[in-house]
Amino acid sequence: MLIPGFIPNKEPMIRVGLILPEDGIKSIQISFSDSQSYEIETGDRLQPSFENTNLLNVNLVDGKLIIPEMEFRDTSIKIISSFSNQYSFITVDGIPAGRGFHWEKIISASYWGILELTIINGQMMAVNELPLEQYLKCVATSEMSAQCPPEFLKAQTIVARSWLLANIEQKHRHLGYDICNDDCCQRYQGMGNCSKSSIKSADDTFGQVIMHNGKICDARYSKSCGGTTEIFEHVWEGDPVPYLISIKDVNDSGVPFCSPEIVPEDTLKTYIGDVDEKGHYYRWTYEATQGDLIQSLKEKYNINAQSVQNLAINNIGESGRIVDLEIEYLDDNSQAGKIIIHSEYDIRDMMSPSFLFSSAFTVQKNDKGNFNLYGKGWGHGVGLCQIGALGMAFSKRATEEILKHYYPNTELRIIYSKIAPL
Repeated sequence: MLIPGFIPNKEPMIRVGLILPEDGIKSIQISFSDSQSYEIETGDRLQPSFENTNLLNVNLVDGKLIIPEMEFRDTSIKIISSFSNQYSFITVDGIPAGRGFHWEKIISASYWGILELTIINGQMMAVNELPLEQYLKCVATSEMSAQCPPEFLKAQTIVARSWLLANIEQKHRHLGYDICNDDCCQRYQGMGNCSKSSIKSADDTFGQVIMHNGKICDARYSKSCGGTTEIFEHVWEGDPVPYLISIKDVNDSGVPFCSPEIVPEDTLKTYIGDVDEKGHYYRWTYEATQGDLIQSLKEKYNINAQSVQNLAINNIGESGRIVDLEIEYLDDNSQAGKIIIHSEYDIRDMMSPSFLFSSAFTVQKNDKGNFNLYGKGWGHGVGLCQIGALGMAFSKRATEEILKHYYPNTELRIIYSKIAPL
C-alpha cells in the first residue's frame, strides 16, 4: 500500500476496492479474456489455470465464498495472471458505481492485474491490485469520456496521479486498500473505458505530478464549479491549502469556462462519464419537498418533524456554496426547533434523497410549502473543475496552463520514469 508523504522514485503498485463491505453484494460473476492465463491462490495453495472454465459464479453463503464451478468454499481467494500479459484481463459483473448518488447503478467492468476476494465482517469485498500507471489509463475516461480533448485528458491524468500519491485522506486504509473505485475517491471503471487517447495521456505524462513546496499536491477536483471554485477549508476540516484557493473560472472575456457558452449542455453527455446522467449542471433547479425533508431529518438526525418551516442560509463560501444551513421545523408536538448543518456534503445529503448536485443554491418557499432551490455547479467545487478544464481545452489551452489555472502556486514535475525493457 502507498505510504503517506512518501514520493516514489519508481512506479508503485496500488490496491483499489471494487466491492466494499457496505455494498452488501451477495453474488458476482467473473469471466476471463483467457482462462489459461490465470491461476487461483487459496490460502497456501496455488492452483494452475482454470481448466478452460471461462466463467465463475462467486456467491456469499453463510460467511463463505462459494464457487460452484470449482467446488470452492473459503473466506479468501486471489486470481492472479500466471505471466505478464498486458492483454489479459478479468471481467466482473456486479460492480457498484455512483454509490449514494443520483446516478447509482450496477455495472460490468474489466480489470488488469490481480483480483482478490475476501470476507470482511461477514460481507464480500473485492480488491484489484495493479501498477499505478495501468490504473491511470482507466481513470481519466472513467471520470470523463474518451471523447474529451487530449489536453484535458492529460491534465485529468496528472491530477488523478497527484491526488492518489499525495494520499492525504486514506479513507479505506483500515480495510487494506488505498482507494475505492467510486466518487468517494476517484472513478475507476476498469479498462473498458480505455481508449487510444486515454492510454496516450497516461504514457505522455508518465510519472508527472503537481507539487508545492517539495510535496505532491492533494489535487482535489469536482465536476463543475459553477463559475468560481471553492476554498479547501470550507469543504473539509484542516488548515488552508495554498493551491486550493478560490479562483474565478473565467476566460479573458469573463466567460466561465464551465458555462454553456463554451461547453454547450446538450453536448455534455458526450464528454462526462458513462455512469452520469444527462442534465444541466452549470445552473439547475430542484424542488425539495416537505416529505423528503421530514424523512431526511428523521433518518439522518433522529428528529421527528411534522413540517419544515424555513431554510436559512447562514454562511456561504466564495463559490456560493452554503457552509452553514439552518433548518427551522415544527416537531410532532408542534414545538418549534432548529438544526444547523455545517458541511456542504451533509447539506447535499440532507436536501435530496439522491444527493443534491451541490450546496451552491438559493432558496424560495413555494405555495405548496416545498422549497425551490436555484443552484449552480456539481460537486464540492474545490480544485480542478472538470467541465471548466474541458472548456479550457476547447479554448486551445495547454495541459500545464490548465493545471496552473486551477492549482496556482504549483509546479509540474516528473518523479519517476519508465523502466526500459531489458
